[in-house]
Order: sequence, then structure tokens, then C-alpha cells
Amino acid sequence: MQIEFTQHALTRMKERGISQDEVLATLDHPIRTLSAENERFEAQGWIERAKKRLLLRVICEHGVVVTVVTVTATSKLEKYGVVP
Repeated sequence: MQIEFTQHALTRMKERGISQDEVLATLDHPIRTLSAENERFEAQGWIERAKKRLLLRVICEHGVVVTVVTVTATSKLEKYGVVP
């Protein structure tokens, strides 16, 4: 699978301290994948920060090349229907 990152995604990753390796690991082995708005999809995975488990949300566009649109990490697991 070929993957590219938008400038927005790269900026958000830098601001949030999320590495490309963490994003790629989530895309390779998501805990689940959901449909998102505008024909996008969301891959979800786990990352750890300060001994706390966070949900990594990677929003992407389908195509010949998967485009990572934005990335966020959250501790609000129940809000996104995830049980640790």
C-alpha cells in the first residue's frame, strides 16, 4: 500500500508528537476501521504517552495512493466507542 501525507497531517503530527511510524503501524494493523465523511475512512490504533494509552485516529482518503488527511490522539475512548 502506497501512503502519502498531506501538509495538514504532517503539521498536526508534529504539533501532537505523533510519528510517521505510529501512523503507518495503525494503518498496517488497525484495531478497527470506520467509514468517515466525504468518502474517507478512519483507522484506529493505540499509542502510549506518559504511561497512558491513547486512541490514535488516522483519517485517510481512498485511492491508488492512501492519503493521510489528519491525525489525532485522544484519551476519550468511550466517545469513539472503544474499550481499552
